[in-house]
Amino acid sequence: MNIIDKIMLKKSNTTKDKFKKNLLSYCLIALLPFIMAPSSQAQVISSSKVKVDVARMFENNYKKVIDGDVQVKITATPFADLQLPDGRVTYKISGNNDKILPRDVKRVDVYVNGVFQRTLNLPAQTSIYKEVLVASEQINREQTLTKECTEVKKVDVSMRADFVLDSSMLEKDITTKKIFQKGEIIDRRFVKMRPDVARNADVRVFFVSNGNVMISIDGTAMSDGMLGDYINVENRNYKKVYNGKIIGENRVLVNI
Repeated sequence: MNIIDKIMLKKSNTTKDKFKKNLLSYCLIALLPFIMAPSSQAQVISSSKVKVDVARMFENNYKKVIDGDVQVKITATPFADLQLPDGRVTYKISGNNDKILPRDVKRVDVYVNGVFQRTLNLPAQTSIYKEVLVASEQINREQTLTKECTEVKKVDVSMRADFVLDSSMLEKDITTKKIFQKGEIIDRRFVKMRPDVARNADVRVFFVSNGNVMISIDGTAMSDGMLGDYINVENRNYKKVYNGKIIGENRVLVNI
């Protein structure tokens, strides 16, 4: 190959390389608006909004089953922003996370327009505020609870929600089994009181279906219990045992 042919070949290769570079630049410029523009088919939800929305969902759910002010705080999320398709975002409780615990990890399913997207595991703190009996002064062991030594305060009872007493309980004959310090919540596990239903007592049993009383019978209580407790009662005639809720003195309601 002579020198002229070599020069022409080199010039040809240079032209091809230049064309390729120009073509690549043109393609990048053409695609740039699509790369830079936000997708109209996606949405970004901040961590703070997810926390607020999920907390509100659990608060509304708890208020259906508990008497008191419930406050839920989602303490963290595993993301700064949640990327989802466009549409209406909703959350649903996953598994058995409707149980109230002071500290828990909540499992929540995320949906967009009713279509499942993902499951979130979110640590949460739950507080329950109720007006309950507390000691207004030191209460000694075996002392009777009265209005003079107690007061009603709205406090966080999330650690003992099932064991608090309200002011109506002062109508009962209640004595303490421990010393209560001033300001301490009166815990029903550490008091003695006359039960609303005593073991082996005669009780009236009401059978209820869909909120309507169907029939009532005479029965026998198989254990002691207070208002709101569930106990077993026995049908006197047929010796059949039912589990029911105490709704008054010697009165038990059984759902059928």
